[in-house]
Amino acid sequence: MFVLREAFLVLRLLANPRLWPSIFRTLTTVLRHVFRSGFQPGEGPSGAGAARGSRRARLAALITHYRRFRLGRWTWHRGRLVESTFVPPFPSRAFDRALESVLSGQLDKPMFVHLAVTSACPAGCGHCSLRGRTAANLPTAKWVDVIAQLNGLGVSTIALTGGEPATRDDLPQLVQAAHDGGAAVQLFTSGIGLTAARIGELQEAGLGAIGVSLDHTCAAVVDQQRCWPGAFDAAVAALRHARRTGMYTFINAVADRASVISDEPRRLLELASRLGIDELRLLEPVPCGGLIEHPDRLLQPEHVAELRRLHHENNRRRRGPKLLAISEIESREMHGCVAGSLHLFVDPRGDVCPCDFVPWSFGNVLHTPLEAIWRNMRRVLGTPRTECLSRLLGQNPASDRPKQPLGCSPDAAPPSLESLPGNTLPGFYGQVMAAFGLSGTRGIGNLCKRG
Repeated sequence: MFVLREAFLVLRLLANPRLWPSIFRTLTTVLRHVFRSGFQPGEGPSGAGAARGSRRARLAALITHYRRFRLGRWTWHRGRLVESTFVPPFPSRAFDRALESVLSGQLDKPMFVHLAVTSACPAGCGHCSLRGRTAANLPTAKWVDVIAQLNGLGVSTIALTGGEPATRDDLPQLVQAAHDGGAAVQLFTSGIGLTAARIGELQEAGLGAIGVSLDHTCAAVVDQQRCWPGAFDAAVAALRHARRTGMYTFINAVADRASVISDEPRRLLELASRLGIDELRLLEPVPCGGLIEHPDRLLQPEHVAELRRLHHENNRRRRGPKLLAISEIESREMHGCVAGSLHLFVDPRGDVCPCDFVPWSFGNVLHTPLEAIWRNMRRVLGTPRTECLSRLLGQNPASDRPKQPLGCSPDAAPPSLESLPGNTLPGFYGQVMAAFGLSGTRGIGNLCKRG
């Protein structure tokens, strides 16, 4: 069924002459990397037969990657194909960047970046990862400069978050800066104060997707969780406004232990279906921020297994919202934890951290060029890991982590990570290394030297 549905999508693409240049460019990129020889002098078989074998191996690896590691399912959205919010839409400059980065092996640049453009927020969510950090609001010019630096590094996706990013009057300007520079732009919001007119303005500026936080289907529970009367209604209203504009719309939901036990993710999926939402993201709680004091909300292995099963069960369906369970996407068999290796987070005062759940600052954008900070972060953290870095440190009291609980302050120096488990490559990146003939947990850093 997958093959038939995807064949239909390909035919629909080919039927649109305006997309032919993008299709040709993508095919050229793929073939250029598939047909380059994988053998170097003195490294084994040589000659035309070896080159053909290498090309066949590369093509087989590419097909295997696609079948095994796809995250959601491809759907047609406003003249473009969208697999999920983790993959830029096709065609787009952001998609071209991501494709070139993966196929070339140059996995040495951030692909996904979250910018907390403000600490201001009307809600008071208990699980907020910014809890305890210094309140701040960098000026418009600085955020525009940061975004320009990110686009210069070749970032594929920039997500604007907070706090509540909708509290910034200059939000459309930030969206436009990210979009005009070539990145796919997403917004993470509570929906509070986000009107239909504002959403239309953001879409006009280049916003590609909007994610609204909604952790429960019961209005009273959501209002209590967010310490804001009417938070549920605000979230649903924002989702409806976004759908009316035709924007790709998704729900961000934290699936904690009680939620999974009570089967709340399925009810959220049903709500998303009724609202016509494109995607439901199920986020796994990690021991940082407000959750440091609530270990009973963290998931056990059986809860993780249930979310992964739901991910696969839902995405085999032809219709309805896609379901992206972070427990599946960041599993050791899939993409693992990419904090500091392919992902970074900039907090409201400009500190650059591996992600919002790992609050160790490797520098501040007010004082240091972003590329220099990124290179240092990647030197320390290396490659993607099989285990969530924040969860490892939060559950390992013997580690030399900062004295402050995770999520409270980025001021402490990053600890040594060599003694922690999970310092091996997850499944996807192991396959990439195999395709390029590399070995070792840090061999992926040498991929950019090949070809």
